[in-house]
Amino acid sequence: MNNKLILLLFCLVIFSCNKENKLKQNNKSKIQINKQQLIEYQFDFPDTVFINEKYNGIIDYKSILDTITTSFDDKKNSRYVLFLLSISKEKPDYDFEYLKKHIKDTFGALNNKIININDVEFSEVGEFYIDGIINDLVAIETDIKDEDGLNMVRLIENEQRVTHKVIAIRRPKK
Repeated sequence: MNNKLILLLFCLVIFSCNKENKLKQNNKSKIQINKQQLIEYQFDFPDTVFINEKYNGIIDYKSILDTITTSFDDKKNSRYVLFLLSISKEKPDYDFEYLKKHIKDTFGALNNKIININDVEFSEVGEFYIDGIINDLVAIETDIKDEDGLNMVRLIENEQRVTHKVIAIRRPKK
């Protein structure tokens, strides 16, 4: 009887520890997902375009760095948001570093909510992906001085990959 009680207690401890480890692993996954969405975005760009015509669009975005400053004119907390544009015919399953090496154009945000993208053109028929990076940077001037007596700056930078599928077609003849 005593051995059965010890075995039962031992099994309860093992299963409890295993369940706790699984909970910790699940929480780690959730934390990683939240870290990846530091910038939320939505494209306002046509899904279907005509070849050899220029199109403009907007990326609406919301960043966690808005909690520091929403102003692009603040002298103490300077804010810069860029969209680094690449256009690809292949599905964007390549890595972040490859994307950074194939940037075609760069656009700056006008405020903490909108990035205009201008004069995007497709020269051939097919399925394309506007693939790029929103780079959000805040430079916070501190009261700490460096050895030259200048105020030191703390940089906080977030990058979010953004993708939008576009179909390029020929304009129908009249």
